[in-house]
Amino acid sequence: MRSSVKPYAGALRVLVGVLAVSGVVSALVACSSPEAAPSALEVVHVPADATLDEAGGLVADGGIILIAPGTYHGTLAVTADDVTVRGEDRNEVVLDGELTLSHGVVGTGERVTVENLTVRNYLQNGVLITGVTDENGAGIARGPDGYVPEAAPDPVPGYLVQFVTAQNNGLYGIYAFNRTDGVIRDNLASGGSDSGIYIGQCADCTALVADNVMQWNAVGLELANASNVVITGNRIVENRIGISVLSNYLEAHGPTEGVRIVGNVIADNVEERTPTQASGAFGTGIGLGGTVAAEVRANLITGNANVGVWLTSSEDFAPTDNRIADNAWAGNGLDVAYTATAHALGADNCFALSAGATADPSTLLAGGCAEPDVAPGGYTQPAAPAGVSFAAVDLPPTRPGLDDVDETPRRLPTTVNLPDTDAIPVPDAALLEDAS
Repeated sequence: MRSSVKPYAGALRVLVGVLAVSGVVSALVACSSPEAAPSALEVVHVPADATLDEAGGLVADGGIILIAPGTYHGTLAVTADDVTVRGEDRNEVVLDGELTLSHGVVGTGERVTVENLTVRNYLQNGVLITGVTDENGAGIARGPDGYVPEAAPDPVPGYLVQFVTAQNNGLYGIYAFNRTDGVIRDNLASGGSDSGIYIGQCADCTALVADNVMQWNAVGLELANASNVVITGNRIVENRIGISVLSNYLEAHGPTEGVRIVGNVIADNVEERTPTQASGAFGTGIGLGGTVAAEVRANLITGNANVGVWLTSSEDFAPTDNRIADNAWAGNGLDVAYTATAHALGADNCFALSAGATADPSTLLAGGCAEPDVAPGGYTQPAAPAGVSFAAVDLPPTRPGLDDVDETPRRLPTTVNLPDTDAIPVPDAALLEDAS
């Protein structure tokens, strides 16, 4: 059962588990008036059966919304469970908010799949998969009732977002909030004014972010109060910041714990023709703020003009028990910086840096994992260059979509089994280069 909260007037390959397909489940909409309501549909074709805005209200639990090639100006809101939203062609099915609408696809049901389409020019989110809804079941993006720990609703399980091109959206390209057991894979997220992909507010997210390209965003990938997330096999390049992981009090369930960033290319995050990052950071590969037990291992971290990995405090969340080890470094202004603050001193952080790495403080180079407690250095982030509107970011090229498109909905697993990352090596620099 999904929880409801009042809306806020101001608004906010590893694919794991087996995704088996089976027959769809029929459901009838109960009569609520003297006139009989139409039966919910197992298959809803857009635009043959319904407009984009109508389709979400017609699909049955376990059904599929199949979108034909075309450009659609609207919002698809899905409240039913086990629904698949599938474009017939990733590049020719375009949901365009025309810089006037807030969201492209909003999924509030359990185990929602969104795949094989393009979503762009929305003022807030391209694809929003959320567990925070209003009394009508509609997804909201901001609201204090859904954010403070004692009032945050129970998370909603299950989501898959794949083969989606999310471009030039005003907040996030792909946004999973207050959800568990999700997979975000094989997407291209570009031109996000806040970040290309975002996961927030889940005490145990059990989420996998794999094999995506995040490019030309303010931040490629952002996590806030999102624990137990595996980030692997991604190409995160030419943003202002590659990855930002933080703990805060703006959302429930801080601090962020147990994030594993392993086997990614995080390079050249110095692109000026991107939206300005909210805190003004620039040229940073990975920023960790107030994280607990994060692992940053076996990544290729290169060409980030200011710093490769920056570990610091966030509000009064102290960086604790984090491990930065066995990465490959080249061409960063500084490879690692550690700047815990006096009111949130970190402890038990491990820095096992390769020969030739650079760090502030320099004691990180000698301490390794045997002597994890070090005094913070004095690194400060240089001023960032001016940015551009998210609407002005160049559009990326077309990308391959699903090999097979039919009317069979996906059956997502109840639980996502996250991969073992211990044996993942440092990737080649050309990882997913043809998809960027």
